Amino acid sequence: MSSSQAANAVLAKMRAKYGRRLSAKDYENLISCSSVAEVVTYLKNNTYYDTVLKSVNEREVHRGRLEIILKQKLFDDFYSLCRYVKGTGEYFAEYIIRRDEIEQIMHFLILLKSDSPQEYIFKMPQYFAKHTSIDLNALARARDYDSFFAVLTGTPYEKKVASFRPQKGEDVNIAELENALYHFCYDELYSAIKQHTSGAQQKALISMFDSIMDITNFVRVLRLKKYYKESPEVTRRFLFPYGTFSPSVITKLVEAESGSQVFEAIKDTKLGKSIGKMDYVYAGQIKEIGIYSVTKKNIHFSTQPIVGMLSYVFVMEQEYSNIVSIIEAVRYGVESDKIRSLVVL
Repeated sequence: MSSSQAANAVLAKMRAKYGRRLSAKDYENLISCSSVAEVVTYLKNNTYYDTVLKSVNEREVHRGRLEIILKQKLFDDFYSLCRYVKGTGEYFAEYIIRRDEIEQIMHFLILLKSDSPQEYIFKMPQYFAKHTSIDLNALARARDYDSFFAVLTGTPYEKKVASFRPQKGEDVNIAELENALYHFCYDELYSAIKQHTSGAQQKALISMFDSIMDITNFVRVLRLKKYYKESPEVTRRFLFPYGTFSPSVITKLVEAESGSQVFEAIKDTKLGKSIGKMDYVYAGQIKEIGIYSVTKKNIHFSTQPIVGMLSYVFVMEQEYSNIVSIIEAVRYGVESDKIRSLVVL
């Protein structure tokens, strides 16, 4: 098979998977459910989630367990696609794994800080254990910061977290540690793009992730300014050094003193013009809608298998997020119109 034929085969497989995603009608039916059991029943009987949910008792399944099952399907779908992208797939599989590892680290630390680390065992994604460098079972047994840092010994994160070890009786600065881990994650990603791709493929990957970085940086600054009134120095530290924002735009962002000034700083950029056309309810949706828009377009038009594959992951992560939002809202009896506003299509 020629390289072009192989590329077309990967894209066709990815688009076939994408074609089975939940429809607008499915979302309406899910939103109209009156219980979590009804949501599970609908997914089992009417969608492509039937396979992973066939052995699930909708009357007894715990919400947390349900979310892990759905996340496992997302991960397995991605990993199966990676095998078809010869040469580069493995490097970007590492990126997805690294994001999930950081998510597990942060999830555990939040539980530890709230004096409930024992709850991690119930939320631990066992399916992920064979893919990660982190001993998740050891993490589940950790009960203090010393044992937490010991779990990360020998992993790619050991040196990254070492400086965050707190003094006895103090807590880890979770925000700063998370920031450092994601800086590492994106440094490794851009390094992989530059080392293992070239030409049109490299250009397409950088374009996609630069767009994602612009959105991510903007939302980060918006939150830091709107809710925490952070200084320019702290704000700059939380920005990722990637994306298309010019130095002057970055300066305006970090020196902004309010949410409105943050929006003003990017009004003339590509992202600023895009946000002006978005139909969002709250600021957090800007990131969801923005990334969904960029990656959905790639699924339809990109001729690069790795771009299509990664875009598929982002789009299906949004579907996962939509389902989780619906489950949470239905569980607490939120009105249908409010649930509908939480779903990104």
